[in-house]
Amino acid sequence: MFLVPGLLGFENFASFRYFADRVVAALRAGLEQRWQQPVPVIAVPIPPTASLHERQRKLVKTLADRLDVIEPGQPPLQVHLVGHSTGGLDANLLTYPQPVAEAAWADLDPRAPKLRDRIRSVISIASPLQGACITRDPVARLLSQGDPRGAPGLTSLVLRFCASAAKDFELADGLNGASREAAKTLRFLREVISKWQLLADLQPSMMLDSRLLKQDVRRRSFVTVTGRAKRGEHVSPADGFFRELAHRASGRSTGCMDEGELVHASVARLNRALADDSADSLLIRAPGIELPRSLDAGHNDGVVNAARQLLDPEQPDELAGIVVADHFDVVGYYDREVWQVDDEGREQQKQKLSGLLHSGSGFRDDQFFELYQRVADVLTEPAR
Repeated sequence: MFLVPGLLGFENFASFRYFADRVVAALRAGLEQRWQQPVPVIAVPIPPTASLHERQRKLVKTLADRLDVIEPGQPPLQVHLVGHSTGGLDANLLTYPQPVAEAAWADLDPRAPKLRDRIRSVISIASPLQGACITRDPVARLLSQGDPRGAPGLTSLVLRFCASAAKDFELADGLNGASREAAKTLRFLREVISKWQLLADLQPSMMLDSRLLKQDVRRRSFVTVTGRAKRGEHVSPADGFFRELAHRASGRSTGCMDEGELVHASVARLNRALADDSADSLLIRAPGIELPRSLDAGHNDGVVNAARQLLDPEQPDELAGIVVADHFDVVGYYDREVWQVDDEGREQQKQKLSGLLHSGSGFRDDQFFELYQRVADVLTEPAR
């Protein structure tokens, strides 16, 4: 079982990991309970802003290298992939007939053909399977093409992010860890400040042809979209950074929101799921949180449009869940409550800010563990 990260992906950066430790623990516990045997769950690194071609090259090599290490002395393992954000797209692309920008899989890596034959499932979470409108935003064009017209927007976002992050109780630990691992930090920052080639590959006009994907692979998508507190509920609202980011991600100001028939079909699929009497079997949300009465193509998780997170809306089994959360809640970075002891020795529960985004969706431990329980259910369900 491999976890594939998205944009800015890495295995670990100082004390910070792309997939929080609780992701590995929750998923491994769920799988071992069902399969009644040890199940390695391994998060892999990937170039943070490189093109899909470079990410694919690195991903194939890493997966093959990791399998070479963990398999000696035992039968070949089946390969299951869980990808977050662009990682879900990367995982699906491994089941395409040809690699990105190469003629044959063996040209990418001699071990690639056998590796592909072992892939049994691909689970996408918050993945831009139909691209993402945020790549059309001036800030994204600044990062990917050096277009200076995005500079004011980037400045605004950075200032809003700093105001939001200043409340984060884990920020100091992260900065201390980055300073202790200065060489690794500099390498990562050099990659990040280079052109973000990946953004050009995630344009809304791009899409996978689901008819060409390997048909013997179980393929499911968990769609993320943010919600808000119902009237009278005491839930922290979205902060300024998230509101601006979500507006840019919607595509309302760049004209790409309703682009493409597949997007319209995906919006209809999500709204049918929410209107169905059995919607509770798909919906994961915190108590007191609601969604808009009807989703449109602009609704998003702060990064990716919800409707663009489906590969084929005509496949009834692909949609595995609708998670009311922001883009990074689902990899374990959400606000949570912890117990603290005051100066008089009294214990009390106190909310701590540790999410990367603060969307007001109320995503907490209960929703997190429900999500990964469902991921484990999907991975272990009997073949039809």
